[in-house]
Amino acid sequence: MADRFGTADEAFDQVVDFLEHFSELDDPRQHAKVLYPLDEILLLCLLGVLAGCESWVELAKYGEKKLGFLRRFRRFTEGTPSHDQLGDIFAVLDAEQFLRCFITWAAELTGLDADIIAIDGKTLRRSYQEGGAKVPIHMISAWSTRQNLMLGQAKVADKSNEIVAIPKLLDLLTIKGATVTIDAMGCQRKIAGKIIDKGADYILALKGNQGSLRDDVELFLTEQAVRGFADTVVSRHQTVEKNHGRIETRITTATDDIAWLKARHH
Repeated sequence: MADRFGTADEAFDQVVDFLEHFSELDDPRQHAKVLYPLDEILLLCLLGVLAGCESWVELAKYGEKKLGFLRRFRRFTEGTPSHDQLGDIFAVLDAEQFLRCFITWAAELTGLDADIIAIDGKTLRRSYQEGGAKVPIHMISAWSTRQNLMLGQAKVADKSNEIVAIPKLLDLLTIKGATVTIDAMGCQRKIAGKIIDKGADYILALKGNQGSLRDDVELFLTEQAVRGFADTVVSRHQTVEKNHGRIETRITTATDDIAWLKARHH
């Protein structure tokens, strides 16, 4: 810990800062019966995960073996909870409130300005059973490409609910100064407006779900390409890569000429 954050005093300050970000997380347990304070449990889980723990059992074992180390930062008068107790405690916490605290802490710790945040939805593999006995789990995730860090997730009933879930996930994120990328499902005016309101830019994919808009953009770019982009200003970027025994040349053409688009769709 001291090696990661510098001196022992700096490590202690990092712990204090972490716990302050979670100070607003409600503990629904009856206080008279609490053996393990919530701040001690959160600290145990943070350090355990940083040490590579991936389950409640591993976190419980980490707590037993590193109790002396943990007591450098908090009392841990009753020691550390068992794996069953850890699972029960986290089961009663407000997941959305926890996520909000975590995102705020992570944003301050890493700094997210001038970043690219990729929002994407995926169905978890092996999360369903044939015959409808178990419906698949679909997740919306926000990923910081610069920090290589998952910023937040939200579970939705199916892919069609991404339109509803994406604004809720954006509400939790600190994205000022960043560029948010979303696939065609997120190409909605409300989503674009929310991103702008939060001080960020966006790149939204455009496909068949926005039929007339897609057709207009395709027609404009096709006509301009035939004319060598004589009537508009574009920027171009070219990459040359060797993949699977062949050379691939990719050319990306971009324009901010949208005056014609505003006139046509208003």
